[in-house]
Amino acid sequence: MNEAEGVRDLAWRGMWLFLRWVLPPSILCAYLIAMTMGLSSQEGVRVTATVLPFIVLVFGLLHPYVTLRWLAGWALRRREEDVPGDRLRRILELPWRSMVFTTSAAWTLGGFFFSLPVCVWFGKDWFRLGLGTLIAFCFGVVVAFPFGLGLERLTLPWALREQGLNPEVAPAGSGLFWPRQVWFLPLTFLSTIFATLMLSACVVVVKLLGVRAQLKEVLLADGAVLSASRLDDVGGSLFAELGFALPWVCALVFILPAFTTWMLARRQAVSAGAVHGALSGLASGRIRSPRWVSTDEMGDLASGMNGVLSRLRRFPRLLRTSAQRLGEAGTDLRVSNEEQQQGLSRQAAALHEARVTSEELRRAAGVASDSAEEVLRVALRAETLGNQGEAAVVQSLEGLAAIQGVVSGIQERLSRLEERTAQIGEITEAVKDLADQTHLLAVNAAIEAARSGEAGRGFAVVAREMRALSDQSVQATRRIRTILMDIAQGIRDAASMSEQGGARVAAGLDQMRASGDSLRALSKSSQESSAAARRIANAVTRQNAAFAQIATAIADLSQLMDGTLRRLSATQEATRTLQVVSGEVGQMAMQFEVQEEDPVSAPEPHPPRERDRAA
Repeated sequence: MNEAEGVRDLAWRGMWLFLRWVLPPSILCAYLIAMTMGLSSQEGVRVTATVLPFIVLVFGLLHPYVTLRWLAGWALRRREEDVPGDRLRRILELPWRSMVFTTSAAWTLGGFFFSLPVCVWFGKDWFRLGLGTLIAFCFGVVVAFPFGLGLERLTLPWALREQGLNPEVAPAGSGLFWPRQVWFLPLTFLSTIFATLMLSACVVVVKLLGVRAQLKEVLLADGAVLSASRLDDVGGSLFAELGFALPWVCALVFILPAFTTWMLARRQAVSAGAVHGALSGLASGRIRSPRWVSTDEMGDLASGMNGVLSRLRRFPRLLRTSAQRLGEAGTDLRVSNEEQQQGLSRQAAALHEARVTSEELRRAAGVASDSAEEVLRVALRAETLGNQGEAAVVQSLEGLAAIQGVVSGIQERLSRLEERTAQIGEITEAVKDLADQTHLLAVNAAIEAARSGEAGRGFAVVAREMRALSDQSVQATRRIRTILMDIAQGIRDAASMSEQGGARVAAGLDQMRASGDSLRALSKSSQESSAAARRIANAVTRQNAAFAQIATAIADLSQLMDGTLRRLSATQEATRTLQVVSGEVGQMAMQFEVQEEDPVSAPEPHPPRERDRAA
């Protein structure tokens, strides 16, 4: 039901409620007004039957419907500037504003427009017009409180719906249209008593004034002789006049305040019952908001309890949700713990293997460190030997260079010796030639001595000696020549060998230089190898230290893993306890039955019969 339909429905229902409270008292009110006008019983009945239907049509149907339609639109329609609680405040003020603007105004205006034609038709003074309006106003005051309480029951579903939209917002208001028990109950009682007393006083006073005026006229006309009989007649007439009105007035004095008090007590009982029902439901585990919203202290109690219950209403849901999440978390935690335990077991085995491997690596690192130190020592020794070899090569190069110089000198000397040998050969040839010539001369001298005979015998001896000497010279020359040839051949062989030695020395020198370069490169490589071996040794030393730290860390990790496994076992036990607790919390939350309320759709109007029974 939208707002327009709700406004129209509430206006119709309020109008019918008003009409039920108007029709029965309006007949009595019209008759009492007629009595106060000084009319007889027959005249009062005739005037009531003639004027009252028009008054009821206008002020019992049209005026209440228009006023209630306007007030319902003012209260139920939402506004852009509304904050939470404004619409609820207007709905709660609606019954009491209607009580003033509908009931009191309708009764007052109805009394005025009922008294006006009576005064005109029967020629009554205008004082009677005010008196009739006052009587109608008193009826309106008496009837206004039951009408306001009934209209409050009609607007209660709307107020509950609006409060359901903002359960934590307490109704707040003040003023005449925000009744509180501290002053509303005394006001209701005093207003009802005052209005009924005013009605009774008006009727009695008007009748007494009329009887007094009639008695005065009779006494003045008849004299004192007939006063007693006239007094009896006037008393009988007074009792006859009041005999019909006073029972109604007495009934009004007792019934209307009693009925108003009963309605107020019933209102208190309904509100207290709503709060008691909510408390009983809470005690039995059913969280249900009190079905009551009002402006008085019971409304404050219901509103405060509604705020508490709105928080408690979320508590079982949150508790069930938390228990469910707690159970799911416990299950997930248990599964995670099992997986974690399996993973930790695998990690423990891996750590054990890593520990064994780290020990092997540490031992291998120790061996590598020893090998690196040995390599470093060998590299240092190779570096030393390379330096020594390089120095020896340098010395060999110097020696070979010196030998090459000596061989060159020998070659030069052999060349000069060969030249001298050649010169000696030439001299030997010259000596041979001289010996040949001497031999020839000796032959010639022998020949000449032979010719000379004895005279030439000495010369022949000399010639013979000279020939012998020349033969010896030739032989010596031949031997010298042979020796010189051998010496020359030796010199040539020595020169050839010297040349070959020089070539070999040069080749050896080149090879020695190449060997020196190789030795220098080898020495440099040995130095680099030594530096690399030194770095390797340092790295292996650091690696050995790192392996030792790794072994220590793995041992610590193994201890931590053992501790983690023990704590994980404790965690699994805590997880099982958590699942048990979450199940208990879920069972405890299931004991609370939260009544779901629909704050979205407006309450549907009751059917006519059900509405009549409710009224």
